Amino acid sequence: MLPTLLTLGNLCLGFAALYCCARQLEELGAGRTAAEVLTRNSERLEAIAPSYLAVGVWALLAAMICDALDGRVARRTGAASTFGVQLDSLADIVSFGVAPAMLMMTMVRREFMQWGGDPLGVHRLAQATALIALIYVCCAALRLARFNVEASLEEAAHRGFRGLPSPGAAGAVGSLVLLHDHLEYLGWMPAANLVTWGLPLLTLGVSLLMVSRVPYPHMVSSFFRHRPFGHVIGIVLVLPPLLLFPEWVLTLAAWAFVLNGPIRRLARRRAGQTPQQVAAPGAAVVRDEEVDLRRRA
Repeated sequence: MLPTLLTLGNLCLGFAALYCCARQLEELGAGRTAAEVLTRNSERLEAIAPSYLAVGVWALLAAMICDALDGRVARRTGAASTFGVQLDSLADIVSFGVAPAMLMMTMVRREFMQWGGDPLGVHRLAQATALIALIYVCCAALRLARFNVEASLEEAAHRGFRGLPSPGAAGAVGSLVLLHDHLEYLGWMPAANLVTWGLPLLTLGVSLLMVSRVPYPHMVSSFFRHRPFGHVIGIVLVLPPLLLFPEWVLTLAAWAFVLNGPIRRLARRRAGQTPQQVAAPGAAVVRDEEVDLRRRA
């Protein structure tokens, strides 16, 4: 029951992110700007989540935690099943497919509406943003369907990914939404406007990476393969800046993961590895472990 509850928690948190988008649009329809809407009654919480969209991003991050744990809990408790794989993908298409696209589209539309009039053809740009959001959703659906097929055929699919995983793409898009609202809350409008203009193009980029064959590591499996002492050192180093500057740390971490795949692929190609080796990081890990076991024997 526990893995299923975690997966359903992922789905519910994705729905919460969509609800936050609806609340933001409702406030805009009432003629209230994002700065005028107090989402909580605490100055500290207001700084962390200054808008409904920021609350939606935090819900998305909580959904990522549920998604990271459900599969591992299922395997540890012997409850892994085809039903769980399918349910996980159905939840992921909401949380990491539809919700990030809506967060991106709502944020850009909110900014365009607040600018007023139609400067620089804003109406056309809003339509293009909606099209990019649709492309993102389609790519996320294709990515999840392909993973289901590969996961049923290869155990190595749980060790590495072909193409950017949908939670990583959602984290990259959501982190920029969170960073934008934080910059706007601080009054750094030039930097916030730069994020507004760049987010649709970056969203299109991660959409294409999802359906690519660029290899990405499985971060959860990699983390749990480390020794406990390594966990302690990592937490000690990451926790203080995460608590002090959560928006910046999350954005840097998310985009470091996104860029990690293309950079590693280019590095491996320059090192002379074949495309098959580059496209199958999980299989390479399995082969390395087999070689190590043979050497020990």
